[in-house]
Amino acid sequence: MKRIRQGATCCLILFLFAGTMTAQEEGRTFEQRLIAFTNQLRMALTLSTVAAHSPTLRDVQLHAQQLVNLLEGSGGRHYSPPAGSEEAVEGLMHAMSAWEDRFAQADIAPSLRTTLSASARNVATYLAFALDATLSGLQQRRLDLAIRHMLQAYAFLLAAYEKPCDTSYVPALWTILRAFGLGMEAETAGTG
Repeated sequence: MKRIRQGATCCLILFLFAGTMTAQEEGRTFEQRLIAFTNQLRMALTLSTVAAHSPTLRDVQLHAQQLVNLLEGSGGRHYSPPAGSEEAVEGLMHAMSAWEDRFAQADIAPSLRTTLSASARNVATYLAFALDATLSGLQQRRLDLAIRHMLQAYAFLLAAYEKPCDTSYVPALWTILRAFGLGMEAETAGTG
């Protein structure tokens, strides 16, 4: 039981840290915001993993709600503010939607614009799928079904993250990071 509480406390601290990162974005360059987004997406992966490995339905729901908050942000329909927090959180879905618009209008080579726009659309779609799976997990009354939905959310988040491989069949976040020369920076950010 102590281990579960420590895990929940750790996730809450990480979630609050993720919210603080979005509040500080005004003074950041686009590249810095992209790295922060990458860290938040990794946080979403962590939350979905912790939820999928939680021992009780209540724990799954706690972590699922944290994931909903991170995906939707404080303007989201399903957002539930953490106790004592009044800070606005942008949300991964809102950030990606803004970037999708930015890429579509960017004054860059048409082939790069097409690649970035397609990648942003894919990330946005995977995030929406992850939100749907997470909301389904929140509504479950059986632990096994809630866990199944959280594993689906994890799979969609992993697809949005698009870990680099030799050939990218469906471009997503790492295609965007590579276009800005941030692949290695994003890989090592927050690791020490």
